Amino acid sequence: MILIVGAGLAGLSTAYHLGSKDYQIYEKEGEVGGLCRSYEKDGFTFDYTGHLLHLRNDYTSTLLEKLLPHTLIPHRRRASIYSKEVLTPYPFQANLYKLPKDVIKECLVGFIEAEEMRKRVRTGSGKPRSSSGYSFKDWIVTMFGKGIAKHFMVPYNEKLWRRDLGKLSSEWVDWSIPLPTLDEVIGGALGLENEHMGYSAQFLYPEAGGIGLLPQSFLPHMRTVQCNRRLTAIDLKKKRAWFDDESSVHYDSLVSTVPLPELIDMIRNVPSRIAEMGKGLHHISVLDLNIGITSDGLLDQHWIYFPEPEVPFYRAGFYSHFSRSAAPPQAASLYVEVSYLPENPLHSDDVKRNVYDGLRACGIVQESDQIIVEDVVDIPYAYVIYDTFRQKNLPKIIDYLKRNSIFSIGRYGSWEYMSMEDTLLQGKKVAEALHG
Repeated sequence: MILIVGAGLAGLSTAYHLGSKDYQIYEKEGEVGGLCRSYEKDGFTFDYTGHLLHLRNDYTSTLLEKLLPHTLIPHRRRASIYSKEVLTPYPFQANLYKLPKDVIKECLVGFIEAEEMRKRVRTGSGKPRSSSGYSFKDWIVTMFGKGIAKHFMVPYNEKLWRRDLGKLSSEWVDWSIPLPTLDEVIGGALGLENEHMGYSAQFLYPEAGGIGLLPQSFLPHMRTVQCNRRLTAIDLKKKRAWFDDESSVHYDSLVSTVPLPELIDMIRNVPSRIAEMGKGLHHISVLDLNIGITSDGLLDQHWIYFPEPEVPFYRAGFYSHFSRSAAPPQAASLYVEVSYLPENPLHSDDVKRNVYDGLRACGIVQESDQIIVEDVVDIPYAYVIYDTFRQKNLPKIIDYLKRNSIFSIGRYGSWEYMSMEDTLLQGKKVAEALHG
C-alpha cells in the first residue's frame, strides 16, 4: 500500500496519477489544498495569499482543462514595483523609464558595465560560472550591475528573505528572475515597455470561487481523503506510520509532503547525521493580511512589489483584479505580505497598523476607504532558503529517504522553490515511479 501524507497539490496529484493503485491519503487539516485554499468571509473570497497558475507545460494545460473545464480565466500580468514614489512596470530591470533620471543613468551604466564584464569572461580563457556558482548577491550584481542591484534587487530581496544575500546561493534564480538583453534595458529606459517578460507574464485564475477550486477538482477522480489526521511518527524498519489519534498504518512506500525538517523529526531512530542536516535547513515565514475595502478604485495592477524599507510589506496583490467575484459590488479585496524569521514571530495587531499606514502612504488605499473585513493568515512555511548548507546536504537527505521507501515531495517536502505547475508535475512523476 502507498501512503500519501498531505493533501496539498503534490499529494493530490500523486493520488490522481496513481489511478487504481492501492493507496491511502491522509491530511492534517479539515479540508484538502494545503496553502492552495480559499475561504469566504462577509461576501469576500480570499486565498491563503496570492496563488496564480503560470503554465509552461502542455500536459498541465490539458490536465487543468479536464479538471476545471471552462473555469480558469487567462490574464496578462499587470505588475509593478513601487519605489521613488512611482510605479515601474515589472520587470524593473527592463522598464526603467519612469524613474528619476539620475537613477536611470546609474542603472544603465551599471548594467552596461556588467555586460562588458560578462563579455570579457566569455571571450577569455576561463569558463563563466553557472548561476549556482555565485552567491545570490554576487549573481545580482554580475547579471544586472550595481545600479539595479542598489535600487531594486538587493533591497527587495533583503526585505523578503530577511538575510544577507551574500549568504544565499543562486541555483534557483534562472527560471524565476527575467534577465533582459542590453537592447531591452536601453529600450525600457527610453519608454519602450517590456512588461510581458518572464515566466509570470501570463497566468490563469478561476472566474469565481478562488484558487481553492483547483485542489477540490481532484476529489471526484480519486479515493476519499482522510482529513484531521496528523502524522506523528514513522518507523522505517516496520514501515509503519502513526497519527495523532494513536492509529497507525502499514505502508510499502510513503509519499510525504510534510515540511522536510518536521518529517525527519518524526522518524524513529533517525541517524544523528540526518537529524543534524534537517536542523540546518532554513526557511522564512509570511504573515498574510487579507483585506476587503469599500473601494473599487484600486490601482489597475495584479500585484506590486515594494523594495523600500519604509514600507513594511514586500508585496501586495489584488484578488478582485484576478476575479471580479472575489469582492461584492463597489468593493475590492487585496492581500498584503510581510515576511519574518520563524524564530521572531510577528504580532498581528502591530502588523495591521503598520500595513494600513503603508498602504495609505503609497496611495494604494485612500483615506476615504473603509475596511469592511480583515483577516490574518499566518504561513509558518512560506519560502525555503537556498544556501550552501542546503546545496550540500539536501541531496543526502533525499537519498536517505528514498533508500527507505519515502518520497518527500512538494515545495516543503522537497525543500524547493516551486510553482504550482511544478508541484503538480512532481506528483505525476512520483506516481509514475511508484507504478514501476
